Amino acid sequence: MPKRLLNNFAPRWIIFCFDIVIVTLSLVFSFLLIRHLNFTESQLPSYITAIVTNVVIGACAISFLSIYKGIIRYSEIRDIVRIIKFGLLHFGLWMIVLALDKNKTLTRQISIPLLLVNLSVTIFLMVLFRLVVKEIYFMAQAKPAAGNRALIFGAGMMGQITKKVLEQDIRNNITLVGFVDDSQYKIGKKIEGLPIYSAVGDNLVALIKEKRINQVYIAINHLSVDRKIALTDLCAPLKVKINVVPHANQWTKGQFQKNQVREMNIEELLQRDEIILPGNLTRANYENASVLVTGAAGSIGSEICRQLIKHNVKRLVMLDQAESGLFDLEYELRQKGMTNALHCEVASVRDYQRVKKVFITYQPDIVFHVAAYKHVPLMEYFCSEAVLTNIFGTKVIADLSLLFSVKKFVLVSTDKAVNPTNIMGATKRVSEIYIQSLNDRVESNTEFITTRFGNVLGSAGSVVATFNKQIAQGGPLTITHPDITRYFMTIPEAAKLVLEAGKIGKSGDILLFDMGQPVKILDLAKRMIQLAGYVPGKDIQIAFTQLRPGEKMYEELFKDSEEFAETDHPKILRAKKCKDTSPQFYELLNELQETAQAHKNEMIAPLLKRMLPEFAHDINSVKKTVPILQNVEEENVAAQ
Repeated sequence: MPKRLLNNFAPRWIIFCFDIVIVTLSLVFSFLLIRHLNFTESQLPSYITAIVTNVVIGACAISFLSIYKGIIRYSEIRDIVRIIKFGLLHFGLWMIVLALDKNKTLTRQISIPLLLVNLSVTIFLMVLFRLVVKEIYFMAQAKPAAGNRALIFGAGMMGQITKKVLEQDIRNNITLVGFVDDSQYKIGKKIEGLPIYSAVGDNLVALIKEKRINQVYIAINHLSVDRKIALTDLCAPLKVKINVVPHANQWTKGQFQKNQVREMNIEELLQRDEIILPGNLTRANYENASVLVTGAAGSIGSEICRQLIKHNVKRLVMLDQAESGLFDLEYELRQKGMTNALHCEVASVRDYQRVKKVFITYQPDIVFHVAAYKHVPLMEYFCSEAVLTNIFGTKVIADLSLLFSVKKFVLVSTDKAVNPTNIMGATKRVSEIYIQSLNDRVESNTEFITTRFGNVLGSAGSVVATFNKQIAQGGPLTITHPDITRYFMTIPEAAKLVLEAGKIGKSGDILLFDMGQPVKILDLAKRMIQLAGYVPGKDIQIAFTQLRPGEKMYEELFKDSEEFAETDHPKILRAKKCKDTSPQFYELLNELQETAQAHKNEMIAPLLKRMLPEFAHDINSVKKTVPILQNVEEENVAAQ
């Protein structure tokens, strides 16, 4: 069958005509069946009158129920139900016509037994017609054996829907071999002609090899992280691509479409299940509030904005000095229905007068301060920039929040601030101390809250982004040390927890998020290579460099000296407020500002050491950083 015919749909009038022909043939067949094939020429006029009447009745019933508007190749049970309704309506209209036939012109040829036979024959032929067309179509567009051969993981409702969608897409060149499932009750049975196989370990490996499978579609709403990891470990050595069908609540207008299928990504293979927070927990806190988000164009800042618009905020002010990212975010949110409530401000958090004007204009109730420099190696070299933005940019936003009596100020910090070994971490720790100190101000009507978490998968400049680039280039993937570990969470999860922290946090709190178990970067690299369809160490190499200045082997979420208490949320801990900041802290802070403004980089680390006794920093790190800047993208920090 020509490809052009396969890609096009038959016009509705053609289907309408075919249905009329079926209605006519059904009545003729019913006549002959009831009359035992006896026919006389004298009966011909009355037969013709009955057939014409049947065509008119059939056309009316077909038009009323619009059964001709369905796409034949996609016929399903609902189309059969409509045909049954058509048959009953057709029968009912005939009964009305017979009741109104006073001259008994039609009654001599049309009887109730004949109409009952005609009802059955019409329904049968209409259903048969659609099934035959559907079968011919799929036989004509059958994929060649050498194409992609796939299994659907999950023999439930989502698996059946996935089968239909994949079969209907003639361009995907996929041959569905069957389903795999963990349920012993389903194994060995069939769904629409496709067998259900066991998904258990060796059975699945043998099946993949025997059937030459090169793709698997996960069609289960809730599959545990451990199960995903196990499936990846089985499929990756066999170079089987794993695709994920989105959760039903993510389907476009309630309908699943082929373009919504995505490849398995590394975020889904975190060594823990994602923290799920119901939206109603935070909605009341932000509804009808005026909210300012700094660093709004960044990964975390933009996701906070996306989630805030779901909470019906009165005003969302997005501030960033990256105009391109801000423009893209504004366009995206306006497409989602935000109009008057959305405001963009291109500004630097270091510019007090400029930011003050923003506060005067919008009078924010809640401030999320996300803006920060985050790359560890770069900030070792550009110490003054790190200090001016991370510390004094934070100070500008916090001081203005105090001045304008903002209800809540939430600082997004990082695990690098705990026992810092690098300039970036030290600047974030100083920011934490300053934020906590503002709660001691007598005039303060603002609750100052700090959130602290680890690395965010998929954020700008993350290790994931770097590994993806290196994989695309054929490798090698560069890692500073085989034993280096980091905490990870996803961008949406991090943003949800920041919003939740803004709800449950109290003045002076440092809130820590449950980051699960730390992940070895080496394991992360291997899994990403596998997900790309390659074999680690064979197709793509992994190279080890060396620890960079200020880089830790592992990260910490809290200091030994910090005491913790539970919060209303089981995944969030509260660090008890530290003792009041000493006067010397403010003196050193002023000195640090003057030094940074003069860009005396060599004097910044010693000053930070005087402010932070726990700051373990290599004083020669700045000199060592320059040749290592090429690996800067490998590091990812939560504070965007």
